[in-house]
Amino acid sequence: MAERVVVVEDETAVRDLLEEVLRGAGYDVVGYPNGLTALDALLAGTDADLVISDLRMPGMGGDELLTQLRASRPELNVVVITAFGSIESAIEMVKAGAYDYLTKPFGSDELLLTVQRAMQESRLRREVSRLARGENGVPGLIGASRAMRDVAARIVRVAPSPLPVLITGESGTGKELVARAVHQASGRGPLVAVNCAALPLDLLESELFGHQRGAFSGAVRDKPGLFEAAHGGTLFLDEIGDLPLALQPKLLRALESGEIRRLGSTTPQLVDTRVLAATNKDLSEEVRTGRFRQDLFWRLNVLSIRVPALRERVADIPLLVEHFAAGRPVSAEAMARLTAHPWPGNVRELRNAIERALAMRTGDSIDARDLAELSTETTGGLLAGSIEQQVPLRELERSYILMVLENVRGNKSRAAEILGLDRKTLYRKLEEFAQDKSPAAGPEDRPQPK
Repeated sequence: MAERVVVVEDETAVRDLLEEVLRGAGYDVVGYPNGLTALDALLAGTDADLVISDLRMPGMGGDELLTQLRASRPELNVVVITAFGSIESAIEMVKAGAYDYLTKPFGSDELLLTVQRAMQESRLRREVSRLARGENGVPGLIGASRAMRDVAARIVRVAPSPLPVLITGESGTGKELVARAVHQASGRGPLVAVNCAALPLDLLESELFGHQRGAFSGAVRDKPGLFEAAHGGTLFLDEIGDLPLALQPKLLRALESGEIRRLGSTTPQLVDTRVLAATNKDLSEEVRTGRFRQDLFWRLNVLSIRVPALRERVADIPLLVEHFAAGRPVSAEAMARLTAHPWPGNVRELRNAIERALAMRTGDSIDARDLAELSTETTGGLLAGSIEQQVPLRELERSYILMVLENVRGNKSRAAEILGLDRKTLYRKLEEFAQDKSPAAGPEDRPQPK
Protein backbone atom coordinates (compact mmCIF):
# COMPACT_ATOMS: atom_id res chain seq x y z
CA MET A 1 0.00 0.00 0.00
CA ALA A 2 1.30 3.44 -0.94
CA GLU A 3 2.24 5.83 1.84
CA ARG A 4 -0.28 8.63 2.30
CA VAL A 5 0.50 12.35 2.34
CA VAL A 6 -2.05 14.87 3.62
CA VAL A 7 -1.67 18.27 1.90
CA VAL A 8 -3.17 21.30 3.64
CA GLU A 9 -3.15 24.39 1.40
CA ASP A 10 -5.78 27.11 0.95
CA GLU A 11 -4.68 28.07 -2.58
CA THR A 12 -6.36 25.59 -4.92
CA ALA A 13 -3.77 25.86 -7.72
CA VAL A 14 -0.87 25.23 -5.33
CA ARG A 15 -2.68 22.36 -3.64
CA ASP A 16 -3.48 20.73 -7.00
CA LEU A 17 0.13 21.06 -8.11
CA LEU A 18 1.45 19.48 -4.90
CA GLU A 19 -1.01 16.61 -5.22
CA GLU A 20 -0.01 16.03 -8.85
CA VAL A 21 3.73 15.91 -8.07
CA LEU A 22 3.27 13.60 -5.08
CA ARG A 23 0.93 11.22 -6.91
CA GLY A 24 3.41 11.09 -9.77
CA ALA A 25 6.02 9.91 -7.27
CA GLY A 26 3.75 7.07 -6.13
CA TYR A 27 2.25 8.54 -2.97
CA ASP A 28 -1.40 8.38 -2.01
CA VAL A 29 -2.48 12.02 -1.51
CA VAL A 30 -5.43 13.67 0.21
CA GLY A 31 -5.85 17.45 0.06
CA TYR A 32 -7.66 19.87 2.40
CA PRO A 33 -8.27 23.62 1.94
CA ASN A 34 -7.60 24.61 5.57
CA GLY A 35 -6.21 23.40 8.86
CA LEU A 36 -9.54 22.83 10.57
CA THR A 37 -10.95 20.40 7.99
CA ALA A 38 -7.63 18.55 7.89
CA LEU A 39 -7.52 18.30 11.69
CA ASP A 40 -11.11 17.02 11.88
CA ALA A 41 -10.31 14.30 9.32
CA LEU A 42 -7.07 13.29 11.04
CA LEU A 43 -8.69 13.19 14.49
CA ALA A 44 -11.47 11.06 13.01
CA GLY A 45 -8.86 8.46 12.05
CA THR A 46 -7.93 9.31 8.47
CA ASP A 47 -4.83 7.30 7.52
CA ALA A 48 -1.76 9.47 7.05
CA ASP A 49 1.99 9.00 7.06
CA LEU A 50 2.94 12.67 6.57
CA VAL A 51 1.29 16.10 6.67
CA ILE A 52 2.41 18.98 4.45
CA SER A 53 0.81 22.24 5.57
CA ASP A 54 0.98 25.86 4.51
CA LEU A 55 1.87 28.14 7.41
CA ARG A 56 -0.46 31.07 6.66
CA MET A 57 -4.10 30.08 6.04
CA PRO A 58 -7.47 31.61 6.95
CA GLY A 59 -8.90 30.24 10.18
CA MET A 60 -6.55 27.59 11.56
CA GLY A 61 -3.01 28.12 10.31
CA GLY A 62 -0.19 25.63 10.09
CA ASP A 63 1.16 26.59 13.51
CA GLU A 64 -2.09 25.71 15.31
CA LEU A 65 -2.50 22.55 13.21
CA LEU A 66 1.00 21.45 14.28
CA THR A 67 0.20 22.12 17.95
CA GLN A 68 -2.98 20.05 17.75
CA LEU A 69 -1.30 17.18 15.90
CA ARG A 70 1.65 17.06 18.31
CA ALA A 71 -0.88 16.50 21.10
CA SER A 72 -3.21 14.07 19.32
CA ARG A 73 -1.18 12.39 16.54
CA PRO A 74 2.47 12.69 17.67
CA GLU A 75 3.55 9.91 15.31
CA LEU A 76 2.83 12.15 12.28
CA ASN A 77 5.65 14.18 10.77
CA VAL A 78 4.65 17.66 9.63
CA VAL A 79 6.42 19.64 6.88
CA VAL A 80 5.62 23.36 6.81
CA ILE A 81 5.38 25.47 3.64
CA THR A 82 6.22 29.13 4.10
CA ALA A 83 6.93 32.26 2.10
CA PHE A 84 10.49 33.61 2.09
CA GLY A 85 9.63 36.43 4.47
CA SER A 86 8.37 33.97 7.12
CA ILE A 87 11.48 31.83 7.51
CA GLU A 88 11.83 32.82 11.16
CA SER A 89 8.30 31.55 11.78
CA ALA A 90 9.15 28.30 9.99
CA ILE A 91 12.23 27.81 12.18
CA GLU A 92 10.06 28.32 15.24
CA MET A 93 7.75 25.63 13.86
CA VAL A 94 10.67 23.20 13.57
CA LYS A 95 11.60 23.99 17.17
CA ALA A 96 7.98 23.28 18.10
CA GLY A 97 8.12 19.84 16.49
CA ALA A 98 7.74 20.19 12.73
CA TYR A 99 9.99 17.83 10.79
CA ASP A 100 11.17 20.45 8.27
CA TYR A 101 10.03 23.42 6.20
CA LEU A 102 9.94 24.35 2.51
CA THR A 103 10.30 27.97 1.38
CA LYS A 104 8.25 29.16 -1.61
CA PRO A 105 9.06 28.90 -4.41
CA PHE A 106 10.46 25.37 -4.28
CA GLY A 107 10.97 22.77 -6.99
CA SER A 108 9.57 19.27 -7.34
CA ASP A 109 12.93 17.68 -6.53
CA GLU A 110 13.24 19.61 -3.27
CA LEU A 111 9.68 18.67 -2.32
CA LEU A 112 10.16 14.96 -3.05
CA LEU A 113 13.52 14.80 -1.27
CA THR A 114 12.01 16.36 1.86
CA VAL A 115 9.04 13.98 1.72
CA GLN A 116 11.33 10.98 1.24
CA ARG A 117 13.43 11.91 4.27
CA ALA A 118 10.36 12.55 6.40
CA MET A 119 8.88 9.19 5.41
CA GLN A 120 12.11 7.38 6.28
CA GLU A 121 12.15 9.03 9.69
CA SER A 122 8.48 8.09 10.24
CA ARG A 123 9.17 4.46 9.33
CA LEU A 124 12.05 4.35 11.80
CA ARG A 125 9.86 5.87 14.50
CA ARG A 126 7.15 3.26 13.88
CA GLU A 127 9.75 0.50 14.04
CA VAL A 128 11.02 1.87 17.35
CA SER A 129 7.48 2.00 18.67
CA ARG A 130 6.87 -1.61 17.67
CA LEU A 131 10.09 -2.72 19.36
CA ALA A 132 9.17 -0.81 22.50
CA ARG A 133 5.86 -2.69 22.56
CA GLY A 134 7.60 -6.02 21.96
CA GLU A 135 6.28 -6.53 18.44
CA ASN A 136 8.06 -7.83 15.30
CA GLY A 137 8.48 -11.32 16.74
CA VAL A 138 10.39 -10.06 19.77
CA PRO A 139 7.80 -10.21 22.55
CA GLY A 140 8.78 -8.57 25.83
CA LEU A 141 11.93 -6.99 24.44
CA ILE A 142 11.73 -3.41 25.69
CA GLY A 143 14.02 -0.86 24.11
CA ALA A 144 14.08 1.70 21.33
CA SER A 145 17.82 2.46 21.33
CA ARG A 146 20.06 1.60 18.40
CA ALA A 147 21.69 -1.12 20.51
CA MET A 148 18.39 -2.86 21.22
CA ARG A 149 17.18 -2.47 17.65
CA ASP A 150 20.35 -4.29 16.63
CA VAL A 151 19.60 -7.05 19.16
CA ALA A 152 16.04 -7.38 17.87
CA ALA A 153 17.23 -7.57 14.28
CA ARG A 154 19.80 -10.20 15.25
CA ILE A 155 17.11 -12.26 17.00
CA VAL A 156 14.96 -12.25 13.88
CA ARG A 157 17.92 -13.31 11.70
CA VAL A 158 19.16 -16.20 13.84
CA ALA A 159 15.78 -17.55 14.95
CA PRO A 160 14.99 -19.76 11.91
CA SER A 161 18.37 -21.52 11.98
CA PRO A 162 18.83 -24.87 13.81
CA LEU A 163 22.40 -23.87 14.78
CA PRO A 164 23.45 -23.09 18.36
CA VAL A 165 23.37 -19.48 19.54
CA LEU A 166 25.73 -18.07 22.17
CA ILE A 167 24.17 -15.15 24.08
CA THR A 168 26.65 -13.01 25.99
CA GLY A 169 26.31 -10.03 28.28
CA GLU A 170 26.74 -8.85 31.83
CA SER A 171 24.61 -10.22 34.64
CA GLY A 172 21.15 -8.71 34.68
CA THR A 173 21.05 -7.58 31.05
CA GLY A 174 18.23 -9.94 30.02
CA LYS A 175 20.01 -12.82 28.30
CA GLU A 176 17.27 -15.29 29.20
CA LEU A 177 14.66 -12.93 27.75
CA VAL A 178 16.64 -12.82 24.50
CA ALA A 179 16.88 -16.62 24.48
CA ARG A 180 13.12 -16.91 24.92
CA ALA A 181 12.59 -14.40 22.12
CA VAL A 182 14.85 -16.42 19.79
CA HIS A 183 12.94 -19.57 20.64
CA GLN A 184 9.51 -18.00 20.16
CA ALA A 185 10.53 -16.51 16.82
CA SER A 186 11.89 -19.89 15.70
CA GLY A 187 8.50 -21.60 15.78
CA ARG A 188 10.04 -24.73 17.31
CA GLY A 189 8.44 -26.96 19.94
CA PRO A 190 9.01 -26.79 23.70
CA LEU A 191 11.56 -24.59 25.44
CA VAL A 192 13.45 -26.27 28.28
CA ALA A 193 15.88 -24.30 30.46
CA VAL A 194 18.58 -25.29 32.96
CA ASN A 195 21.13 -23.28 34.92
CA CYS A 196 24.49 -24.98 34.56
CA ALA A 197 25.81 -23.31 37.72
CA ALA A 198 22.97 -24.48 39.93
CA LEU A 199 23.67 -28.24 39.97
CA PRO A 200 26.71 -30.39 40.83
CA LEU A 201 28.36 -32.46 38.09
CA ASP A 202 26.58 -35.78 38.74
CA LEU A 203 23.11 -34.24 38.96
CA LEU A 204 23.67 -31.95 35.99
CA GLU A 205 24.77 -34.86 33.76
CA SER A 206 21.66 -36.81 34.73
CA GLU A 207 19.46 -33.74 34.18
CA LEU A 208 20.87 -33.12 30.71
CA PHE A 209 21.15 -36.65 29.37
CA GLY A 210 18.90 -38.73 31.63
CA HIS A 211 19.70 -42.10 33.20
CA GLN A 212 18.72 -45.73 33.13
CA ARG A 213 17.37 -47.53 36.15
CA GLY A 214 20.28 -48.77 38.28
CA ALA A 215 22.79 -46.35 36.75
CA PHE A 216 23.62 -45.12 40.26
CA SER A 217 22.33 -45.38 43.79
CA GLY A 218 18.80 -43.99 43.87
CA ALA A 219 18.15 -44.48 40.15
CA VAL A 220 15.06 -46.62 40.66
CA ARG A 221 13.52 -45.92 37.27
CA ASP A 222 14.42 -44.74 33.80
CA LYS A 223 14.48 -40.97 33.50
CA PRO A 224 14.71 -38.99 30.25
CA GLY A 225 16.99 -35.97 30.27
CA LEU A 226 16.39 -32.39 29.20
CA PHE A 227 17.80 -33.02 25.71
CA GLU A 228 15.02 -35.55 25.19
CA ALA A 229 12.41 -33.31 26.83
CA ALA A 230 13.37 -30.54 24.37
CA HIS A 231 13.19 -32.84 21.31
CA GLY A 232 11.76 -30.80 18.45
CA GLY A 233 12.28 -27.64 20.45
CA THR A 234 15.00 -25.69 22.23
CA LEU A 235 17.30 -26.36 25.19
CA PHE A 236 18.52 -23.20 26.93
CA LEU A 237 21.76 -23.67 28.86
CA ASP A 238 22.12 -20.68 31.15
CA GLU A 239 25.53 -19.89 32.70
CA ILE A 240 27.26 -22.18 30.19
CA GLY A 241 30.60 -20.78 31.37
CA ASP A 242 30.10 -22.71 34.62
CA LEU A 243 29.56 -26.06 32.92
CA PRO A 244 31.96 -28.55 34.57
CA LEU A 245 34.98 -29.32 32.39
CA ALA A 246 34.33 -33.07 32.71
CA LEU A 247 30.89 -32.71 31.13
CA GLN A 248 31.93 -30.53 28.21
CA PRO A 249 33.00 -33.39 25.84
CA LYS A 250 29.60 -35.02 26.19
CA LEU A 251 27.84 -31.77 25.36
CA LEU A 252 30.15 -31.26 22.38
CA ARG A 253 29.25 -34.70 21.02
CA ALA A 254 25.53 -33.96 21.39
CA LEU A 255 25.93 -30.70 19.47
CA GLU A 256 28.01 -32.23 16.68
CA SER A 257 26.14 -35.47 16.12
CA GLY A 258 22.69 -34.90 17.59
CA GLU A 259 23.22 -38.07 19.67
CA ILE A 260 22.84 -38.36 23.42
CA ARG A 261 23.26 -41.35 25.71
CA ARG A 262 21.62 -41.74 29.09
CA LEU A 263 23.77 -42.53 32.10
CA GLY A 264 24.03 -46.30 32.42
CA SER A 265 23.00 -46.92 28.80
CA THR A 266 25.09 -48.08 25.85
CA THR A 267 22.45 -47.13 23.28
CA PRO A 268 22.68 -43.65 21.70
CA GLN A 269 19.53 -41.74 20.83
CA LEU A 270 19.08 -39.13 18.12
CA VAL A 271 17.46 -35.89 19.23
CA ASP A 272 16.36 -32.83 17.28
CA THR A 273 17.19 -30.25 19.92
CA ARG A 274 18.46 -26.77 19.24
CA VAL A 275 20.79 -25.36 21.91
CA LEU A 276 20.89 -21.75 23.08
CA ALA A 277 23.58 -20.92 25.63
CA ALA A 278 24.16 -17.82 27.73
CA THR A 279 27.05 -16.59 29.83
CA ASN A 280 28.29 -13.46 31.56
CA LYS A 281 31.87 -14.74 31.33
CA ASP A 282 34.47 -14.06 28.66
CA LEU A 283 34.64 -17.56 27.18
CA SER A 284 37.73 -16.67 25.14
CA GLU A 285 39.52 -15.98 28.41
CA GLU A 286 38.08 -19.17 29.92
CA VAL A 287 39.50 -21.10 26.95
CA ARG A 288 42.88 -19.42 27.37
CA THR A 289 43.05 -20.41 31.03
CA GLY A 290 41.93 -23.98 30.34
CA ARG A 291 38.57 -23.75 32.10
CA PHE A 292 36.57 -24.16 28.91
CA ARG A 293 37.20 -26.38 25.90
CA GLN A 294 38.12 -24.52 22.73
CA ASP A 295 36.28 -26.96 20.45
CA LEU A 296 33.08 -26.57 22.48
CA PHE A 297 33.45 -22.78 22.39
CA TRP A 298 33.74 -22.86 18.62
CA ARG A 299 30.69 -25.10 18.34
CA LEU A 300 28.55 -22.93 20.62
CA ASN A 301 29.68 -19.69 19.02
CA VAL A 302 28.41 -20.43 15.51
CA LEU A 303 25.80 -17.69 15.93
CA SER A 304 26.01 -15.09 18.65
CA ILE A 305 24.04 -12.24 20.22
CA ARG A 306 25.61 -9.73 22.58
CA VAL A 307 23.13 -8.11 24.97
CA PRO A 308 24.30 -4.56 25.81
CA ALA A 309 24.71 -3.29 29.36
CA LEU A 310 22.10 -0.76 30.47
CA ARG A 311 24.71 2.00 30.58
CA GLU A 312 25.15 1.43 26.82
CA ARG A 313 21.47 2.14 26.16
CA VAL A 314 20.60 4.97 28.48
CA ALA A 315 17.82 6.06 26.11
CA ASP A 316 15.88 2.90 27.05
CA ILE A 317 15.74 3.69 30.77
CA PRO A 318 12.51 5.77 30.58
CA LEU A 319 10.80 2.97 28.63
CA LEU A 320 11.93 0.37 31.16
CA VAL A 321 10.91 2.58 34.08
CA GLU A 322 7.45 3.05 32.56
CA HIS A 323 7.14 -0.70 32.12
CA PHE A 324 8.27 -1.59 35.65
CA ALA A 325 6.23 1.22 37.22
CA ALA A 326 3.08 -0.35 35.72
CA GLY A 327 1.29 2.92 35.06
CA ARG A 328 2.40 4.79 38.17
CA PRO A 329 3.66 8.30 37.32
CA VAL A 330 7.36 9.07 37.76
CA SER A 331 8.48 12.63 38.50
CA ALA A 332 10.97 14.39 36.24
CA GLU A 333 13.47 14.62 39.11
CA ALA A 334 13.17 10.87 39.79
CA MET A 335 13.57 10.08 36.09
CA ALA A 336 16.67 12.27 35.93
CA ARG A 337 18.16 10.39 38.84
CA LEU A 338 17.30 7.02 37.35
CA THR A 339 18.82 8.02 34.01
CA ALA A 340 22.05 9.26 35.62
CA HIS A 341 22.60 6.12 37.72
CA PRO A 342 25.22 3.75 36.19
CA TRP A 343 23.24 0.54 36.97
CA PRO A 344 26.05 -1.97 37.50
CA GLY A 345 23.34 -4.61 38.00
CA ASN A 346 21.73 -3.59 34.69
CA VAL A 347 18.02 -4.12 34.02
CA ARG A 348 17.61 -6.46 36.99
CA GLU A 349 18.89 -3.74 39.34
CA LEU A 350 16.62 -1.14 37.72
CA ARG A 351 13.58 -3.39 38.09
CA ASN A 352 14.39 -4.01 41.76
CA ALA A 353 14.84 -0.27 42.35
CA ILE A 354 11.44 0.53 40.82
CA GLU A 355 9.72 -2.27 42.76
CA ARG A 356 11.31 -0.99 45.96
CA ALA A 357 10.27 2.59 45.16
CA LEU A 358 6.68 1.48 44.50
CA ALA A 359 6.59 -0.30 47.86
CA MET A 360 8.10 2.66 49.76
CA ARG A 361 6.61 5.64 47.90
CA THR A 362 4.97 8.37 49.98
CA GLY A 363 2.59 9.63 47.29
CA ASP A 364 0.84 8.55 44.11
CA SER A 365 3.95 9.04 41.99
CA ILE A 366 7.55 7.89 42.29
CA ASP A 367 9.61 10.88 43.42
CA ALA A 368 13.34 11.32 43.96
CA ARG A 369 12.90 10.79 47.71
CA ASP A 370 11.52 7.31 46.97
CA LEU A 371 14.91 6.47 45.41
CA ALA A 372 16.95 7.29 48.50
CA GLU A 373 18.55 3.85 48.53
CA LEU A 374 20.27 4.52 45.20
CA SER A 375 23.90 5.23 46.05
CA THR A 376 24.70 8.88 45.47
CA GLU A 377 28.33 7.86 44.99
CA THR A 378 27.55 5.61 42.06
CA THR A 379 24.91 7.98 40.74
CA GLY A 380 27.73 10.43 40.19
CA GLY A 381 28.70 13.86 41.37
CA LEU A 382 26.50 15.60 38.82
CA LEU A 383 23.19 14.31 40.16
CA ALA A 384 24.18 14.12 43.80
CA GLY A 385 25.43 17.69 43.81
CA SER A 386 22.41 18.93 41.89
CA ILE A 387 19.98 17.43 44.38
CA GLU A 388 21.98 18.71 47.32
CA GLN A 389 22.05 22.26 45.88
CA GLN A 390 18.43 22.05 44.63
CA VAL A 391 19.45 22.89 41.06
CA PRO A 392 16.50 23.58 38.69
CA LEU A 393 15.61 20.70 36.36
CA ARG A 394 16.54 22.75 33.25
CA GLU A 395 20.03 23.32 34.63
CA LEU A 396 20.37 19.61 35.43
CA GLU A 397 19.26 18.78 31.88
CA ARG A 398 21.80 21.22 30.45
CA SER A 399 24.63 19.81 32.58
CA TYR A 400 23.76 16.22 31.73
CA ILE A 401 23.51 16.86 27.97
CA LEU A 402 26.85 18.67 27.94
CA MET A 403 28.40 15.89 30.04
CA VAL A 404 27.21 13.28 27.52
CA LEU A 405 28.60 15.40 24.67
CA GLU A 406 31.94 15.61 26.45
CA ASN A 407 32.00 11.85 27.01
CA VAL A 408 31.47 11.20 23.28
CA ARG A 409 34.00 13.89 22.33
CA GLY A 410 31.47 16.19 20.73
CA ASN A 411 29.87 13.56 18.47
CA LYS A 412 26.35 14.98 18.35
CA SER A 413 24.84 12.00 16.52
CA ARG A 414 26.13 9.61 19.18
CA ALA A 415 25.05 11.99 21.97
CA ALA A 416 21.55 12.24 20.51
CA GLU A 417 21.33 8.44 20.38
CA ILE A 418 22.40 8.08 24.03
CA LEU A 419 20.01 10.82 25.15
CA GLY A 420 17.09 9.40 23.18
CA LEU A 421 16.71 12.61 21.13
CA ASP A 422 16.70 13.26 17.42
CA ARG A 423 19.53 15.49 16.22
CA LYS A 424 17.28 18.48 15.57
CA THR A 425 16.01 18.39 19.15
CA LEU A 426 19.56 18.18 20.45
CA TYR A 427 20.62 21.12 18.27
CA ARG A 428 17.63 23.13 19.49
CA LYS A 429 18.50 22.46 23.13
CA LEU A 430 22.15 23.41 22.57
CA GLU A 431 21.05 26.63 20.91
CA GLU A 432 18.80 27.39 23.87
CA PHE A 433 21.64 26.68 26.30
CA ALA A 434 23.88 29.04 24.33
CA GLN A 435 21.22 31.75 24.43
CA ASP A 436 21.04 31.33 28.19
CA LYS A 437 24.65 32.59 28.16
CA SER A 438 25.73 29.80 30.42
CA PRO A 439 29.53 29.58 30.73
CA ALA A 440 29.38 25.84 30.06
CA ALA A 441 27.56 26.30 26.76
CA GLY A 442 30.02 27.98 24.45
CA PRO A 443 29.93 28.48 20.68
CA GLU A 444 31.25 24.97 20.13
CA ASP A 445 27.95 23.60 21.46
CA ARG A 446 25.82 25.46 18.93
CA PRO A 447 24.49 23.54 15.94
CA GLN A 448 26.83 23.56 13.01
CA PRO A 449 25.62 23.89 9.41
CA LYS A 450 25.43 20.62 7.57
